[in-house]
Amino acid sequence: MRSMHLMNWFKSSWLVVAVLIATPAFAQQRPARAPEPLRGYLIGGGGASLSTPDTTMALMAEIAENVKPAIQFYLGAGYYDNVMSQAARDQLVVAGNALTALTGQTWVFEGRDRARYFSGGVKFLMFSGSSVHPYVGGGLGAINFRRTIRELSRGNITEAYLAQFGSVDGVVDSTQGNTTKPMAEVAVGVGVVISHAYVDVGYRYRKAFHNINDSFDISQVAVAAGVKF
Repeated sequence: MRSMHLMNWFKSSWLVVAVLIATPAFAQQRPARAPEPLRGYLIGGGGASLSTPDTTMALMAEIAENVKPAIQFYLGAGYYDNVMSQAARDQLVVAGNALTALTGQTWVFEGRDRARYFSGGVKFLMFSGSSVHPYVGGGLGAINFRRTIRELSRGNITEAYLAQFGSVDGVVDSTQGNTTKPMAEVAVGVGVVISHAYVDVGYRYRKAFHNINDSFDISQVAVAAGVKF
């Protein structure tokens, strides 16, 4: 009887050992759970423009929806704090010096071009089955420039300045400081899905068209984050 109890005990012990050994091996053989497909995102963030004389703040927001696993349609909007060109800045100095010499009084001008844009386009995603999505894309839109000219002691004289000296770079209309132009853009970057969040690190190249022979370029880097859906 005692030997039978011993045999049963050994059988039970081996069974427990076998289960303990088999459980990790079974867990390792189970396939990893595939990430949920990306259906779209809503993000907001900021960065800086690189092509303007001064590196200036840039804000952006974007929403996108996947029409196929590797193709997204997106809509974006953004703001630049100051994208005044070097040509326009140089004109301020020349105009100030000319008026100082002509009137005998000191004239010192400073200027600022705020810009807002809206755009829509298509992105092509790589590694659509992964949580990391490098992409390239592009689209069309419009960009609005609002130029402000101030004289150091006389305040805002935008209209008078443009009427007298015009817009040397063609960014704004010489009759008004608020001008909207058509725009094209190229987008390159990487989007990363982290649980229910979406993070985008990207580069944007935008070209605003003023007329057939004239255009204005803005390069931007930005980091944005938000939610995926």
